[in-house]
Amino acid sequence: MICTDDVRHLAKLSRLRFDETEVKQYAHDLGVIFEYAELLNKLNTDNVEPSAHAIPIKNIFRDDVVRPFNADALLENAPDKEGHAFKVPKILVD
Repeated sequence: MICTDDVRHLAKLSRLRFDETEVKQYAHDLGVIFEYAELLNKLNTDNVEPSAHAIPIKNIFRDDVVRPFNADALLENAPDKEGHAFKVPKILVD
């Protein structure tokens, strides 16, 4: 069971501010969540293979294909351009 001191500690680490009512409510809510997690820990998972996803996933990216492009058409809607490039403001960092 999580106590109100634990909630205050977590809030401090998270840089959150809770009033006393919220602290009590979060202590209760987190307690319920932890109780449910304990219930799940009691399940027999001996024959269950560990997985990161419930269903198999695969890479659906298309192959890279080099295609010609028109730089002028690409820059038609640019707010500012210089030659065949976008012109952007300088950003100087010390």
